[in-house]
Amino acid sequence: MVINIKNEIGGFDYAGSRDSGVNIRETLRENLEKGINVTLDFTGMSGISHSFADEIVGIVVRAYGVDFIKNKLMLNNDNAEIKSLLNLVIRESRKISA
Repeated sequence: MVINIKNEIGGFDYAGSRDSGVNIRETLRENLEKGINVTLDFTGMSGISHSFADEIVGIVVRAYGVDFIKNKLMLNNDNAEIKSLLNLVIRESRKISA
C-alpha cells in the first residue's frame, strides 16, 4: 500500500503539524497490523516538521519497535532533509522505547 503524503495533507508541500499526521499514522498502523507493507510517498514535499515526523513514524516505532518497522515500512521520494528528520525521530523513539 502507498500513502501519498502530499495528497493526505490536502496538497500542501510542507507538513508542519502533528494533527496533519494523525490519519496517516492510523492508516499506517491498520495496514501494518494486517501484515501489509506500507510505502510513505513524499512526492512533491519540500519538508516536514519534527512533530509531523514523530506522529507518522515515531509513535509507530515506539509501539512496534524499529526492527518490525524496518521490514514493513518503505520511503519513496524523500529528500535529504525529510530522510534526516525521520531518522532522528526513529533514533529518539528507539531510546524512549528501550
